[in-house]
Amino acid sequence: MLRLILLTLLCGGVSAGSHSLRYFYTSMTPISGVPEFVSIGYVDELVIDEYNSNTQRDVPRQRWMADSVGADYWDRETQKRQGAEQTGKVNIQILSERTNQSGGIHINQRMYGCELRDDGSTRGFNQHGWDGKDFLSFDTERSVWVTPVPWGLITKEKWDGIPGFNQRKKGYLEGTCIEWLKKYLQYGQSQLRPVAPTVSFTRLGDSKKLSCAATGFYPQSIELKLRRGQAAADEYSSGVRPNHDGTYQMEKQTDFEPSDPAKFSCVVDHAGLSQTLVVFYEPKPASMLPVIIGIVIAVLVLVALAVVGVVLYRKKAGQKTGYNPAKTSDKAESSSNSSATA
Repeated sequence: MLRLILLTLLCGGVSAGSHSLRYFYTSMTPISGVPEFVSIGYVDELVIDEYNSNTQRDVPRQRWMADSVGADYWDRETQKRQGAEQTGKVNIQILSERTNQSGGIHINQRMYGCELRDDGSTRGFNQHGWDGKDFLSFDTERSVWVTPVPWGLITKEKWDGIPGFNQRKKGYLEGTCIEWLKKYLQYGQSQLRPVAPTVSFTRLGDSKKLSCAATGFYPQSIELKLRRGQAAADEYSSGVRPNHDGTYQMEKQTDFEPSDPAKFSCVVDHAGLSQTLVVFYEPKPASMLPVIIGIVIAVLVLVALAVVGVVLYRKKAGQKTGYNPAKTSDKAESSSNSSATA
């Protein structure tokens, strides 16, 4: 469930063709059998490392991560996650008091990282949440913290007042984070390169639904639009869904009348395409198979009737021309008598 939520969060906020490095920290009220703290790192949509309070160790989740960095890297990252685990426990206690929620199950989350766009521009982000709602976020342009809730002002004012604290956050997001993102992109370039989608129209039988499907693409950021003529068609979207091989798929569907003369098209933009792809719907011609089957059956029936007719004719003809030849003994006796008489 946690990974599905994180995948949903990864779908938004990053432009098509860009790359991102993101870390998700989740601290929870103690529950039997569930880790109190989990950390997951992503490059684009791929999990690169994972840590939880049960294992107490940060480990690679991609082969190219394991092969590209040494043991000292994982030792440092493990120490960082252990420190974040302790901070998460303290935050849950503090925020429970500030929100007057001493009982129940609570979740404190943090997401931070950076984005590298195709044009070379960058963006950093650092956000905090409490029980699924925004609590605090860092404005990198002004180097200040922003909160949408009154009880978040205490933390905002405290962090804004620490000398050099916000500058260090900004420096990491716009500098160090981008440097590591470029390294990870180089390490995993064979798996992280864009893959163009395969796009096709489908319509089942006499259905009045027409769908355009794009599949096999990576990364998952994609724009897919259905058009009726020059106008946008009313559509239903399946959303981006993962394939078993690490690529993604998406389908959009619209109402369709076979008698509609308008041209339907599917317009797709993706990092794996050199230009916008436009695919037009071409109705399939009516199948000739039923006609062919009918002709074959008719021919077989005619052949069968002809065979039956020939058999009946021969049988009837044999009955009309049949006769019983004379016995040999009768002929001999007749010949003898004739001779005697003569």
